[in-house]
Amino acid sequence: MDTLAMPKAFSTQHGWYLSTLSSALENAQVLTSNDNNNLEIASSKLIYTYTYAMSGFSANLSPKELEALKSSTGYISSIPDLPAKLDTTHSPQFLDLNPNTGAWPIGKFGEDIIVGLVDTGIWPESESFKDEGMTKIPSRWKGQCEDSIKCNNKLIGARFFHKGVLTKYPYLARNENSTRDTQGHGTHTSSTVAGSQVDNASFFGYANGSARGIAPRARVAMYKALWEDRTMSSDIIAAIDSAISDGVDVLSLSLGLDDVPLYNDPIAITTFSAMERGIFVSTSAGNDGPCHDDLTYSIFLFCFLFVFFNSVRRLGG
Repeated sequence: MDTLAMPKAFSTQHGWYLSTLSSALENAQVLTSNDNNNLEIASSKLIYTYTYAMSGFSANLSPKELEALKSSTGYISSIPDLPAKLDTTHSPQFLDLNPNTGAWPIGKFGEDIIVGLVDTGIWPESESFKDEGMTKIPSRWKGQCEDSIKCNNKLIGARFFHKGVLTKYPYLARNENSTRDTQGHGTHTSSTVAGSQVDNASFFGYANGSARGIAPRARVAMYKALWEDRTMSSDIIAAIDSAISDGVDVLSLSLGLDDVPLYNDPIAITTFSAMERGIFVSTSAGNDGPCHDDLTYSIFLFCFLFVFFNSVRRLGG
């Protein structure tokens, strides 16, 4: 929505959006004699109001209501609430980071940087989020921790967003009101980004060593917007909107939408807004690899076999 077109009679964008939405309802003409009833129905259809990531809102509309909305004053564009897909990350070895020299020590291992992650949540009891030796939380931080998560000077924020998912899938359980991670993806990505150093880490005794994130001295704020196999972009936008308002320095998103052009990609649009506000945005590029058609897959398979057999030959196999 174009906020410059908001009539002066409205003191907030939220009120303007509700009024605009109420006038686009299919039964608006029948209910014109009862404006309060119109606003009540519009409020039930409104999912989120966005202020920082974009100026606009998400709502559950019929095709006729969407068409009516398009003729409203201030309307710019609309995009469908699309399902997103989880991605994952690689290790700091790719960046050739050295703990004794270069970017790592110069950047003080991310000291006092606030990293916001939009993901499946977090498991706060993990040693990766211990705050031993960390200073007080920066005063610029405006975020919060919901009740079921015990935050500290390392994990400084935890919030969840699921109105979009519950609107799309109303039959799902509504008692999942926690930022706690039930899949492991969010705990994995957040510890990869900013996990504190954990000595004697292993996988059931294998690969024993020390585990730490790219920025082990950074703070972590988790915004849970991914729920099992159900993830909607309206929840992701709300999470990004909140992260911008809270004051994160970095946004990390190991997720994405498949085959959506950037100008219609709500994640691209909202993270661009974050970037305009000085927030560094890091997003994944996907997990599928070069396997989208038979020719590409054949070339990939040939290259893999070529490398494999040459490795065997060098080893004398």
